[in-house]
Amino acid sequence: MKSRKSKGLIALSTTALALPGISISDAPPLQSTASYKISNYSEDDLERSESPFGDLERYDIDVHQFKLISPIGRDFSFSLDANHETMSGASPWYTSSDSNGDPIVSLSGASGIYDERSEVSFSTSYYLNAGTVSGIVGYSEENDYRAIYYALGGSRNFNNELTTLSFGYSYSSDEIFPTDADLFNRIKHERKNSKSGVISVSQIISQNSVYQVSLSISEQSGFLSDPYKLLDVRPSNKTQVAVTNSFRHFFQKNNAAVHVNYRYYHDDFGISSHTIDSSWHQNIGRSLRVVPNIRYYTQSAANFFTNIDDFAQPRNQYQSSDYRLSAFGALSGGIDFVFNYGRWSTILSAERYVANDNFAGYTINRPSTALVRFNRFSIGFEYIF
Repeated sequence: MKSRKSKGLIALSTTALALPGISISDAPPLQSTASYKISNYSEDDLERSESPFGDLERYDIDVHQFKLISPIGRDFSFSLDANHETMSGASPWYTSSDSNGDPIVSLSGASGIYDERSEVSFSTSYYLNAGTVSGIVGYSEENDYRAIYYALGGSRNFNNELTTLSFGYSYSSDEIFPTDADLFNRIKHERKNSKSGVISVSQIISQNSVYQVSLSISEQSGFLSDPYKLLDVRPSNKTQVAVTNSFRHFFQKNNAAVHVNYRYYHDDFGISSHTIDSSWHQNIGRSLRVVPNIRYYTQSAANFFTNIDDFAQPRNQYQSSDYRLSAFGALSGGIDFVFNYGRWSTILSAERYVANDNFAGYTINRPSTALVRFNRFSIGFEYIF
């Protein structure tokens, strides 16, 4: 027989304060839920000083997401996820130097890039008296990329359901086949594999507080370079380790909750990063919740990062001018509005993200150009039936 949860814990689990990996409920859903969300992601154009010639327009992406969750009998649940996105714009192709020796970038050409991606996944969970067992299988395809993946996971409750141990394993098999391989002398077909394991412990501290710590280890192998860059040579194996700490607390007097998360990451490319984010979930009456949030991120550079491509080096020597492998920092902030009315919910979200060398918490020996700045807006609907 399951224990009765306190008012504070019920508030934590019913006011949409969920964090990835933290699970308070170990019971199957009592009703079905269908949701649809559309988002727009738009990167700022480059400055002319960053790219003296050609197009300045970067990526613009529209994303459609659908999700259905439904109980099956007393102990099972089923979930269907379907996503479709369209993308246009340009990405950095190669870097060179200006007359002062500073890095400048050439884009791939905004007018010629258009891509679509579709993804579908199915998952199911079986609910035990003191835990869960779950599995997922999915497929994703775009014009030049295909992935098949699966994941298995489970959880076990201890200590009168105050402590939860969770674990999971995932595997993905990916294929890369650039559509313009012959035109630009790119690779024609390559593969990469990814596998990941995670273990976490969630602890109910009090009737109003929950804490979780998790450790994840991932291994990638195969073709890890960017085929769309003129010069990009990376190792064929990468191990990634991340430790995440998550805390949330419900304030009964304020009818609100705070989330604070910290993540440390390291991989054998040489990148280390720190991420801290916080959000405030304010309930206003029974129908409205307002969620402002802020996030800070900083990372060191990969061992083989260069801000100016060196075409004189041997082709088998590792190097990449990908700004995502440089040392930089980033600040982002946003706000969500959640409206509940009967069986319907509507979610409006807005986010602004700015990456900058000046935000970095690490020493920068080779400042990158073309760091990303973007806006993201979304609207979602949910119906319970």
